Amino acid sequence: MIDSSNFTLFVVTSIVVILMPGPAMLFVISNGLTKGPKASIAAAFGTTAGVFFHLFCAAFGLAVILKTSAIAFAIVKFSGAAYLIYLAIKTLLNKEEIINQLSGHEKTGNSIFWQGIFINILNPKLSIFFLSFLPQFIDPNIASTTSPILIFGIIFMAMTIIIFICYGIFSSLLRQKVLSSPRILKTIKWCFASVFMALGVRLALSEK
Repeated sequence: MIDSSNFTLFVVTSIVVILMPGPAMLFVISNGLTKGPKASIAAAFGTTAGVFFHLFCAAFGLAVILKTSAIAFAIVKFSGAAYLIYLAIKTLLNKEEIINQLSGHEKTGNSIFWQGIFINILNPKLSIFFLSFLPQFIDPNIASTTSPILIFGIIFMAMTIIIFICYGIFSSLLRQKVLSSPRILKTIKWCFASVFMALGVRLALSEK
């Protein structure tokens, strides 16, 4: 049984963690600004689905491999860093992409969904985060922690998708203002590219 005080602390702490900026949040906001509310919702579901992979790893002990194996951690870490840097370069090189997307030539929801999944799956620190974070709210005396970890993790994912959808819809409300200003378009392109690049480099240089 989940202790009520632990559950309250878990909810409050989780909201703070979810609100912290990262590549998933940036991906949701960028899709809201450039492609509209449907795209931002697809991005929110995709990035949250990517979180489930790490939750599964934490619940069934696979995260321990990433925590203890330098090779496994490095492979996933550098793959994730390369993907973020790829997104940054793609944003800069495809000069007309944002304008085309804003004009209605949008990617499919499936494409955005899968991009969101890859952004989070290729971040090994999420598995280690769940492995370190969730057990703090679980009774250490219970026989198995798998079920409580899954329960807390699913609640975490539910809060994540609600907050991300709110971010995406809010950013999509600014879409027309962005469309009407070439200067804002150019600034957004460089901002997205710079942040994706910075996040990729930070992930590549990160330690366990």
